[in-house]
Amino acid sequence: MPPRVAAAAAARLRTAAAATRTPRPPSATFRYSTAAAVAAAAAAMDSKPRPMYSAGSDAAQLDAALAPLLGRWVLTADGGGLERSFRFKTFAKTWDFMTAVSLQCKIKNHHPEWSNVYNTTFIRWTTHDPKGLSAKDVEMATKCDDLAREFGEQQQQEELSPTSAAACNLRDLASTAATSSGDCCGPKK
Repeated sequence: MPPRVAAAAAARLRTAAAATRTPRPPSATFRYSTAAAVAAAAAAMDSKPRPMYSAGSDAAQLDAALAPLLGRWVLTADGGGLERSFRFKTFAKTWDFMTAVSLQCKIKNHHPEWSNVYNTTFIRWTTHDPKGLSAKDVEMATKCDDLAREFGEQQQQEELSPTSAAACNLRDLASTAATSSGDCCGPKK
């Protein structure tokens, strides 16, 4: 059907449908449910993401292990990962920290999405298969905190908030690298 004919037919249908409806004033129930829906939507927008655990995970066990990490670590927007930035006095200390983390990755057979600029390293732990936050992610985040203390993590006067420009730049670097690297969990070609 040509677009002009389709538009005319749609307009006739709208006119016919409007003519058969009897206008009613909105009821109190309608006003309440609409207000409640708007309030719920606003609350959902302001709320923090909830953990989205990978299939087969023990949610109660992970909730307990995750609780002490939150505050330093934040959940990713979809709740399927943990992310945080670490700052050290020098690039050499930062590199030593990253090397120690990479050795733990090899032992645990689990890798982060991360980026580094001078003395700051951004790390995101997430599981790709099955997708979501797993026990390995929580365990490795805890290990990163322990290693950061050992390597002299600098307390930042102004904590890198998840929305700060520096955090966003490091997060974008990690996301770009993760996207362009292909499927890490599939067979290697």
